[in-house]
Amino acid sequence: MTNTAQATRVIPAKPEDVWETMTSREGMKEYMMGADVETDWRVGGPIVMRGEVKGKPFEDHGQVRSFLPNRRLSYTHISGSAPDKVRLVTFELCPKAGVTEVTVTQENLNGRVQPEDIEHKADYEKTWAMMLEGLEKAVAH
Repeated sequence: MTNTAQATRVIPAKPEDVWETMTSREGMKEYMMGADVETDWRVGGPIVMRGEVKGKPFEDHGQVRSFLPNRRLSYTHISGSAPDKVRLVTFELCPKAGVTEVTVTQENLNGRVQPEDIEHKADYEKTWAMMLEGLEKAVAH
């Protein structure tokens, strides 16, 4: 089994418009389920996500790993509730005849496959699929 979760969605917009929404504070708040995201998108710089899930506040942290405008961005993600687990989240944009295919991948960086990652892989993929649906709606605004 793999420790990688992945979701893909075709968004009816140009990569530049998808990118702008993906990387703006307002756009991120829409598709990141209301979380406030703070980052300057500088590779090596911090990224902080704050919000609420099921009425409980959270604060997650990470580091920007790549930022290639209109093509690819990635960052590490460390949940405040599981600080020993480091994941790499990567968004890739692929233009296709007037639309943009967006793929998000979440990988465990802890060095080996974690049983809980296998157990929760479908949940992670469902969550990312919902977030990509939210991204599509945010781009349309």
